[in-house]
Amino acid sequence: MPILALDIRGTAGKAMSDPKMTNKQVLVVVLVPLGILAISVLAYSIVGPPALLFPPVLGTVFLAWLIIELRHFIVGRFVRLTEENRAQFNQVEAILGLSRFLDPKYPLPATRGWAASPDMLREIVMQVLSDAPQMVLEASSGTSTLALAYALERVGKGRVVALEHDADYAERTQRMLALHGLQHRATVVHAPLVEHRINGVELLWYDISKATIDLPIDMVVVDGPPDTTRPMARYPAIPVLHSKLAKSSRVLLDDGGRQDERATAELWAKEFKATTIQYLELEKGAWLLRFDR
Repeated sequence: MPILALDIRGTAGKAMSDPKMTNKQVLVVVLVPLGILAISVLAYSIVGPPALLFPPVLGTVFLAWLIIELRHFIVGRFVRLTEENRAQFNQVEAILGLSRFLDPKYPLPATRGWAASPDMLREIVMQVLSDAPQMVLEASSGTSTLALAYALERVGKGRVVALEHDADYAERTQRMLALHGLQHRATVVHAPLVEHRINGVELLWYDISKATIDLPIDMVVVDGPPDTTRPMARYPAIPVLHSKLAKSSRVLLDDGGRQDERATAELWAKEFKATTIQYLELEKGAWLLRFDR
């Protein structure tokens, strides 16, 4: 797998090529020998020649400490690199499995940066396959929209409506769906962020007035708006959509490892009486909630 090998070598090379010493390291290297010298001079002025033993003894102790610290540093870096490489392998494994299973007409778009991670895309597809939904509502759009559309195509029914606040990005995602021939499975709606009154407070979320939601929503995938818009930016999703949910529905919340998303999932579970709430150990973390009415 040459792609993976290149990625791992690049990571290892970057991690091992930092020659600069930190301020703390500089202080230790400079001040400790000076301190040993000062102590030795002071001791010599008090006890005389026996104080000549101080420099080699203290220097040996300092050297032993440096060796122990170096060992801890090397072991810690090795562990971090191993974990990073394992995580990268998991993502490569997920995207290869998805590509083989979905058999896309064209290669899937990039899954780094703002896009959902490959393991999140795999989870989304597995949720579609486990209980084929008729209506999926996605908060945001992109590679995940394409994965949803392909998964629905595989089960032979259902469609997804993706809400996107960025007009250019909405158009780009719609063109991508057209390229793959999946317009009948997915629609991207330009839905600017507008004020919604929730529990007496005005909160920003997508404008759903132009979204055609003519069936109860069986599944909600929440990967927007960006957390830069406001704290708890994704909380309004379920308050806004709750009346449109099917009697049995599922909600997937991406970026579950962040504190805001954890608090959001817990609030949803409490306020709307989730049947189950589960944290998924994915690259960015995710929350899976089930609601039965």
